[in-house]
Amino acid sequence: MAQELEGLCGFGFWGFYDEHLLTKSTDLQLSLIGATESFLLLLPSIFAGRLLDARRHYYLGFVGFLLLFLGYFLLSFTSDQGLKDQGRYGFVFLTSGLLAGLGMTCFFTYSSHNVIQWFPRKRYIAAGITSTGAGAGGIIYPLAFKFLVAKYGFPTGVRILSSIVAGTTLIAFVLGAPCVDIPRRPVGPVFKASTWIDRQALRNRPYTLYVIAVALVYGGFYSVAFHVTEWAEVKGFGTEEDIPGGTGERPAPKSRLPDSGSPRTSIIGRLASAVFATHLSNPIVVHAATTFLASLLAFFFWPFAPNNGAAIAFCAIFGALGGSMLSLPASGVAYLIPDERQSHAGQWTGMMWSAVSLWALVGPLVAAALKRHFGMNLVGYWTGATLLITTVLLAWSIYLKRKEEHAVIVGEAIEEPKTEESTPPSTSGSGFVGTIV
Repeated sequence: MAQELEGLCGFGFWGFYDEHLLTKSTDLQLSLIGATESFLLLLPSIFAGRLLDARRHYYLGFVGFLLLFLGYFLLSFTSDQGLKDQGRYGFVFLTSGLLAGLGMTCFFTYSSHNVIQWFPRKRYIAAGITSTGAGAGGIIYPLAFKFLVAKYGFPTGVRILSSIVAGTTLIAFVLGAPCVDIPRRPVGPVFKASTWIDRQALRNRPYTLYVIAVALVYGGFYSVAFHVTEWAEVKGFGTEEDIPGGTGERPAPKSRLPDSGSPRTSIIGRLASAVFATHLSNPIVVHAATTFLASLLAFFFWPFAPNNGAAIAFCAIFGALGGSMLSLPASGVAYLIPDERQSHAGQWTGMMWSAVSLWALVGPLVAAALKRHFGMNLVGYWTGATLLITTVLLAWSIYLKRKEEHAVIVGEAIEEPKTEESTPPSTSGSGFVGTIV
């Protein structure tokens, strides 16, 4: 559910704010709405994950349902009639950025954690299918938003959309029952750090490296995602005749090139990575392969794309690889967590997302600073370098995990089971004393 709404934030509301409702606001102010929503989507996951281990699914679901509905419903009151420049930025930030972001975090860890526990043998494919919601949301929700606003106006259209959001979250709330096969871990003292942070996770080197790698993925990928429309405009890509189904009559005032393939190919990337992860029984290998390919694309296609066809190919392929990179982290944690810590899976996953949140916010800002001082090509180089470092960290995490597994196997082989000793010969009639007093 939260992943579907990511598509609405990224491709639906932002364009309407920029071109209609908040035209007097700067790009930084508008980006702050989406960045805050994404930041809040990840940051509180450390609490959500621990509550999931305690089987507090329904509490999280109800709070998420309430905050999401209120966030989008109250958004409809942030302008008079939704006419040009009628939006009030502070109220838009409060509703669309703050309330909706907090509501999404209740479902973000919830969705992947639940399916992984319900389908332990097919956990990677189950998590992959669940993650396709982000790709589907990137297509469906923006279309619904544009249609409803065009037909009924902004206030009424957003109220209808908030009802759709409420209905979808209600379904997730009702059907999101916890798996009873995993032992329940009651929540300890609220103000005690050990209640929310598992120190065993911090001492687990493969997991620590993986968390750093995922943080770099988010910082690198979103650096390109946030600038791809501007990149297409600077390069002169994305006129209407270059878009499949375009009219061919005039250049697009804002390039629509990113929308021509990436949301659709994201679904393909998410499903394909899940299939390969299941086949290999190792999602981190797939993760490393996709980050390496994405780094090559960023290094070579971003600065040197020669024409519109190459640019469209870049958006489509990078969208597929991005779908794979963003859908695999929960599966990676499920692979790395030791068997004896399976009841801590929600906590380990939540800790990862909270650690990732800061870099997801800072990474695109670093890319924006590089672009401002050195030009648009530096965004691609920044993303390429970030993802290449990620590949190395993922490979290192795999090596350490396999080293641990090998050590366990060798240890079990050395520790042979004790056999029953032969019955000692009778001491009767012997010259030895059988018992020492």
